[in-house]
Amino acid sequence: ANTKYWIKVNKQANVATVYQLKNGTYKPIKAFLVSCGGANTPAGTFYTPAKYRWQTLMGPSYGQYCTRVHGGVLFHSVWYYEKNPSTQSTVQFNKLGQTASHGCIRLSVGDAKWIYDNCALGTTVTISDTAAMLFDKPATIKIPAGQDWDPTDPNV
Repeated sequence: ANTKYWIKVNKQANVATVYQLKNGTYKPIKAFLVSCGGANTPAGTFYTPAKYRWQTLMGPSYGQYCTRVHGGVLFHSVWYYEKNPSTQSTVQFNKLGQTASHGCIRLSVGDAKWIYDNCALGTTVTISDTAAMLFDKPATIKIPAGQDWDPTDPNV
């Protein structure tokens, strides 16, 4: 698919790098801290087929700003106990940057929303253990126990 963005996910580093098409070449523009699912996150090149504002995940739990990558694998926010932005798992939020999911690619709400808002259906996503790291790994954001909302969520 020839879309404006291409996302490359490094499963080992738990970083996603966004490339933007400029003058016929994809150039890196930003990096997101993510939590992949190790061997449960498939390697390969995929094209995003669907998006969901809120989606039921395993548990059940719920994710915001979900962009399907392949099969049951999504880019999505750290999970929530309910479809309510003040019910996020603090423990899981604080694991961003570490392998922690069942296979999906978790992000902060702000980063998941950026993909949801900017990356059209058909966006290329390449997932590997060694995708190039052209930026430093983004800094982690830690939230205190009991804070059950994401500080990057524009709706909170």
